[in-house]
Amino acid sequence: MIRACENIHHPTENGLPCAVLQYADDTLIVLKGDVTGVTTLKNILDQFASLSGLHMDEQVVTDCVQAIGCRREGFPQPYLGLPLSFHKLPLSAFTTYIQKTDRYLSSWQAQLLNPMGRAVLVNYVLDSQLVYFMSSLQLPPSIIHQMDRKRRAFLWSGEKTGKSSPASCLVAWTTVCAPKDLGGLGIKDMGT
Repeated sequence: MIRACENIHHPTENGLPCAVLQYADDTLIVLKGDVTGVTTLKNILDQFASLSGLHMDEQVVTDCVQAIGCRREGFPQPYLGLPLSFHKLPLSAFTTYIQKTDRYLSSWQAQLLNPMGRAVLVNYVLDSQLVYFMSSLQLPPSIIHQMDRKRRAFLWSGEKTGKSSPASCLVAWTTVCAPKDLGGLGIKDMGT
């Protein structure tokens, strides 16, 4: 019903239906943010809820929470390792992910690796963590800057705290982020 509806559009490509992504028991619907489309989507979902019986009124939700003995939570909520929220996330919400990077860095024996070995760890572990995160959320520039500082310090000096001096950086970060065939190390520029 959602894909066939002419009022619900793809967020960037006119003429395409909205994206309906499903994983296990979760559904993510990505559509253009206009009032007509959103209202139509809500009507379709309400229709589905009433036809399928997958709708609970507020009193039933309260009774179920009491019967199970759990709490009812709100947003932000972690899901597949990412914070979900319908509001802009505060910078403090990203602390967990910065700490995860610190745990990775502290577990690696950087002094036993040459710069190319550290580049492999940056490219395939730290960068993939950021790419996964950025696949669903837009990271604030200050968080990208913090992560770049940690990546740069680990790459050049094996420093695990992200506090290397500028003198220890052997090549400009923009050059390091260039593809290998252009003289860089192929490390992703997360700002871009």
